[in-house]
Amino acid sequence: MTKIIDMNNPESVSELKTEVNTVSDEKKFDIKSIGNPESPSRFEITDTKTDKVYSINADALAGGDYHQIIRAADETISEDDIRRYHDIVMKLDWQDGWYSTPQMKDEAKTPGYKHIHLGGSDTEEIDYEIEQDWVKEIWDKVNPGAKLLRHYLNGHHAGQSGGIHIDGWTGDQYTVIVYLTPDWRPEDGGSIEFWTPNLNDEMKAMAINTPYGLNGNPNMNIVKSYWPKAGRVVVFDARIPHVARSVESDKFRVSLVFKCRKIPN
Repeated sequence: MTKIIDMNNPESVSELKTEVNTVSDEKKFDIKSIGNPESPSRFEITDTKTDKVYSINADALAGGDYHQIIRAADETISEDDIRRYHDIVMKLDWQDGWYSTPQMKDEAKTPGYKHIHLGGSDTEEIDYEIEQDWVKEIWDKVNPGAKLLRHYLNGHHAGQSGGIHIDGWTGDQYTVIVYLTPDWRPEDGGSIEFWTPNLNDEMKAMAINTPYGLNGNPNMNIVKSYWPKAGRVVVFDARIPHVARSVESDKFRVSLVFKCRKIPN
C-alpha cells in the first residue's frame, strides 16, 4: 500500500518543503541556545524589531518549512467498510460539550461538539495498544509509519464549529483524520481548513523556518481546505493551524483522529 506520508522516506515530504523566505537582507531574528550548547533542549528567539524574546523547544524548529506538509487521499477505505464503521460508532456512548482548546471552552462561542476518547493520552507519552478491532483495521491502512500517541472520535452537528488551533509544538508529530460519515456532499459543509502559521506571535516564533515567522509574511490565509468526503484520509504536520468548520446540513460529521509521533530512524 502506498502511504499518504511515509515518515521513514524523506522524499515523500521533501517536495512540500521550501526554503526560508529571504526577501530582505535585514536581520529578522537572533537565535541563541539555552542549556547545554552541545545538545540544547530549547532556543531563545529574539524579535529584533521589538526585542521580545520567545522560548521554544528545539524540537519545534525541526524539519524546515512545514506549513504545507498536508496530504489527503481517497478510496483508502472501501464504501462498504465506511458504512460498517459508521454503524459501529453511532452505537457508542458519545460525550457532549467538547472544545478544541480550554480557551474556546471558556469563550463558548459555539455549542461544544461530541467526543469519544478511545485510547492514549494528550498529557504524557505512553505505550498502548488499540483495543477496538475496527480501529485497528483502519490504523493498519492509514498508519504513516509512526508511533500512536492517542486516538479518539469527534462528532459535529450543524452549528458546532471548532476554533483555529494547532495539535502539537514539536516537529515530529502528525495528525491523521479519517472521515466516517457515508454519503457526505460538499454542500453539507464541515470542511477542514489549514492556515498560515502566523496567527499569533508564539506561532510565528515556531515558524521561523517558514515564510511566516517573526517579521516574515504577515498575511493570514487559508493554505488548503478539504471537505469531509466519506473515507477521505487527511495527514498533516501537527504544528499547522487548522479548524473544522460548521456542518451546514442535518448530517452528523464523524471523524476518527489519530495523534502520532515519527519513529526515529
